[in-house]
Amino acid sequence: MNYIIALCAASLISYLIGSLNSAIVAGYLIKHKDIRDYGSNNAGLTNIYRCFGTTCAVITFLFDICKGFLVVYGTRLALFGSGLFSREEYDVKTACMVVSLFAVLGHVFPIYYRFKGGKGILVAGMTMLAIDPLVFLFELLIFIILVAATRYVSVGSLATCVGYPVFTLIVEIFFRGFPHYTYSHVVMAGIIGLLCLLRHIPNIKRLVSHTENRFKFKK
Repeated sequence: MNYIIALCAASLISYLIGSLNSAIVAGYLIKHKDIRDYGSNNAGLTNIYRCFGTTCAVITFLFDICKGFLVVYGTRLALFGSGLFSREEYDVKTACMVVSLFAVLGHVFPIYYRFKGGKGILVAGMTMLAIDPLVFLFELLIFIILVAATRYVSVGSLATCVGYPVFTLIVEIFFRGFPHYTYSHVVMAGIIGLLCLLRHIPNIKRLVSHTENRFKFKK
């Protein structure tokens, strides 16, 4: 089988899996409501926590963890673990980052929900964790620090969008020995980060106008 065709097939499957928006599903299952009609109208973890509570948020979180790991490890197993393609000839990490991009695209523009989905941060984070836990750790630390300092989830999310290619480059140089495919990894991280960043334009406008909601734990 041709590698490009196989990767395109894996990307299409990842998009379809990514299109299964967990926030929308949880909202319908638990509250019988569409989360896109409430709060910030975003089908994501923060909004469903604010509007529908902890149970829906936990379901959303766990489902997105499964989604992220499924597309990454499914691709590794199908393309490389099966012996279909050689790890020496093709870069596993680049392939996984390509399918993770399509999973995020599915989450953001889900085919099942009229292409109106979330912002992709959680799915991007879970695929990041499956691909490179060290990059994820750096991103998580930055996210926690900024959200704790500002109480704005969007500030932490925006920082991780910008930080994804930056930390990918840092980890590749200082912890991975600057492998041959470093630049393709950085480019893919940049594309994923840019996609999520563009989805946060409404948040940026609200931050500038001081109308963005701060995060509060529900009692």
